[in-house]
Amino acid sequence: MKINNILEFIYPNRCPLCDCLLEHGIKVCDACRMQILYVREPCCFRCGKEVFDEETEYCKDCMDREWNYIKGFPAINYIDPLPHSLARFKYKNCRQYASFYADEILRSKGRQILAVSPDVFVPVPVHRKRKRKRGYNQAELLARALGKRLHIPVDTEILCRNINTMPQKELGQKLRTINLSKAFQPGKKIVEYNKVMLVDDIYTTGATIDTCAAVLKRCGCKEIYYTSVCIGKL
Repeated sequence: MKINNILEFIYPNRCPLCDCLLEHGIKVCDACRMQILYVREPCCFRCGKEVFDEETEYCKDCMDREWNYIKGFPAINYIDPLPHSLARFKYKNCRQYASFYADEILRSKGRQILAVSPDVFVPVPVHRKRKRKRGYNQAELLARALGKRLHIPVDTEILCRNINTMPQKELGQKLRTINLSKAFQPGKKIVEYNKVMLVDDIYTTGATIDTCAAVLKRCGCKEIYYTSVCIGKL
């Protein structure tokens, strides 16, 4: 028996969204593929969230706020079946999902990302204690999968998370910003990139991405963008 067949027997191919068994070579089941709601135009000119009509330039979150990043490229709306899938990716050691989600980001926003022509992908870092406990940083897995596909380097040393903050999902907008205000710092390696593409799994209020962008600007990076698997709908 070939090694690939043995691995498939031990670790059968499963749908990253519903966890059902899949045939060899299939990345997602047909039922889940039909449920994926990609972010479509018209979108907010800043965060990339869907807006109601083409006359609306900015969503309500971006209308009266200055961000440290220029523009976002989220791929999929954060609705079922994505929440449970991303939770398994983030907390249940389903690292193999990174390949699928990188493909979905490029399916939805690959053209826009290439148009930006980023010098580097920078994953949103996690605190070393959390990474040690979890065993990985899901944003780093995504960034590396994207970098491999687009032949763009990944820098995991320019940013670090020096405070192990409370989970953001438990906080409101104002508390999220306070929670993150001193969490991120410049890392060991300082490179003044021209264009940086931050990478994360979910964009909610924007506090995490914006705080990271502010640190990168202090490091001398000129233009900061972001991409994510999901973004919350209005």
